[in-house]
Amino acid sequence: MERANGQGELKRENLRLLASITGRLEGRDMGSAVAEIQQKLNDLRLPIGYTYEIGGQYQAQRQAFRELLMVFALAVVLVFTILVIQFRAWTPAILILLAAPLSLGGALLLLILTGTDLNISSAMGLILLVGLVVKNGIMLLDFSEKLHEEGEPFESAIAHAGRIRLRPILMTTFCTLFGLLPLALGLGAGAELQKPLALAVIGGLALSTPVTLLVVPG
Repeated sequence: MERANGQGELKRENLRLLASITGRLEGRDMGSAVAEIQQKLNDLRLPIGYTYEIGGQYQAQRQAFRELLMVFALAVVLVFTILVIQFRAWTPAILILLAAPLSLGGALLLLILTGTDLNISSAMGLILLVGLVVKNGIMLLDFSEKLHEEGEPFESAIAHAGRIRLRPILMTTFCTLFGLLPLALGLGAGAELQKPLALAVIGGLALSTPVTLLVVPG
């Protein structure tokens, strides 16, 4: 810290005097730094009438996370609505959408293993996963329903659909994974900014694909 002359003006907010304290982070993520600041401020006894508020980029980040959470919920509702319209039944839509929570677990696991923070970019990857993980279930159950309508028993139809649709499901999944691999490795200009998004999608797809092939038919 260095002592320096302040600005020759008084700042007010809501008719109260305001003193701004700013800082620059280097080699630290914002979440852990703010948590440490918050802990020290909780132990600090302020004079009567004094309050503090953490704003700036941290406040903007929290607002962005709240908005992304609303977008995520809206995406789930819209995807579920489309599935119900497609299959004209609740059960297939619920079965397909059950792969989404497991894919989120795979995404969070890969973020933890790589030491990547859950930020705006990775949160966008989680939203993207909602649409990606259901495509495998749609390909599988849609084909099994066609076989079932043609007279094949449901258990046999779902097993038959699994054998037929295995190759296209794996092909589309691997194309997505390898397409995101350069971003996940941080290759190219600006790739570091989108690296958490790529890691979240790769982790989610890597877990959701076997879940869709093994659990959903069961």
